[in-house]
Amino acid sequence: MSMAQGRCDEFGLDYMAGVGVSTRHMTPITMILFDRTDADERRRARGLFQALVEDAGREGYGEYRTHIAMMDLVAGQYDFGGHAQRRFNETLKDALDPNGVLSPGKQGIWPRALREGRPGIAHE
Repeated sequence: MSMAQGRCDEFGLDYMAGVGVSTRHMTPITMILFDRTDADERRRARGLFQALVEDAGREGYGEYRTHIAMMDLVAGQYDFGGHAQRRFNETLKDALDPNGVLSPGKQGIWPRALREGRPGIAHE
């Protein structure tokens, strides 16, 4: 939570958080509040989100879910074994949906024809 608060301060946005508690885990939630009619606040909110996701990824944490515009960024944090999970998912995607018509890009899983050149995604 202190990391998130520091990042909010860095991007000039208010820190607002909550914690979801279950019998087996706790989920910290950082709410990014901004004026969507203000281009500068939108830019800072997007930058804050990216920084938070990357910070969490370096610490070994992943996002529970995200907006479709951020799915590549979030999927990119799961990089164990040279992105072994992504490669496995792409293999399944190519086998089950060779034309890439079912939800291309959902959860950062792109069909072969759209895979190359995605920002932040390196493929062997």
